[in-house]
Amino acid sequence: MDPHGDLTASKSPRKLRSRPSVSKESSSKEYEIKDTEYIQYLPLYKAVDNGDLEATMKLLEEHPDGLTASISADGDTALHVAVLAGHTQIVEELVGRLEQGELGNQNGNNATALNYAAMGGITRIAEELVAKNRGLLTVPNQNGQIPVVVASLYGHKDMVRYLYSVSPKEELSPATNNKNGVMLLTTCIMDELYDIALDLLQHYPKLALDQDSDKDTALDMLANKPSAFPSGTQLAWWQQWIYNGIRVPLPLASSNNHGDIERPNKGPTDRRNIVKREKKLHFDMLYGLRSIGPVVGNGLEGIEDFW
Repeated sequence: MDPHGDLTASKSPRKLRSRPSVSKESSSKEYEIKDTEYIQYLPLYKAVDNGDLEATMKLLEEHPDGLTASISADGDTALHVAVLAGHTQIVEELVGRLEQGELGNQNGNNATALNYAAMGGITRIAEELVAKNRGLLTVPNQNGQIPVVVASLYGHKDMVRYLYSVSPKEELSPATNNKNGVMLLTTCIMDELYDIALDLLQHYPKLALDQDSDKDTALDMLANKPSAFPSGTQLAWWQQWIYNGIRVPLPLASSNNHGDIERPNKGPTDRRNIVKREKKLHFDMLYGLRSIGPVVGNGLEGIEDFW
């Protein structure tokens, strides 16, 4: 897997405007001019970026200050570079050496290592960071996006599921006056993560009417998903009759008392149950929105009629 290539590939063109970037062009020119000390750490940068664990550890033994120093023009630390490059073993070594608070160091673009992990999509790296500092889950990037939203903008479904399962739900509330909640909602609908979208709406129904950073609403996203509506799914009468009798439990049960979504089970999965559950989630999403209020309900009826 090429972590750099993954960051530039567009899975969801509609959300390109909202996606954070790691391009050098996005760096603050003032930051680059003021701090050129990173040049002395060029050997360390190359060792980390190339995934050379032995060379990285040797350089850090010779220059302990390099552990937290800015080693790139963007103000990246060795941890930022390792996470962005997807070198899990180096990340684990660095996390073990860093203090809890140091994991929250931000670069010139206000990105933490977890922000980069969300962009790269390697869940194991995110788990390593969160295990030592859960506070990283709520630190936004320069666009005001917390890690779970960043992961959703890059279409990393496993990462979204993990980060959503551990992120404080209040960070996604419309009461925060940011767009994190509604942005996560619209991107989850776009990527057909209906279980998360529905769980989010159950926590904060008002998100159904809010606009995200691209001026889209949940209804806009559903309008582009004909399969999310009964009239958009072609079933014979007998198939519909059988389908109506299916009762597949939603994966929304949690070990806590908040009804939050659980981390996905990594064990073997029955494909037939996945298909059934996904179809049911389409319909639950529709009727979940409709039950919120007459305004949303009327809008949904119009969209369903369109299909």
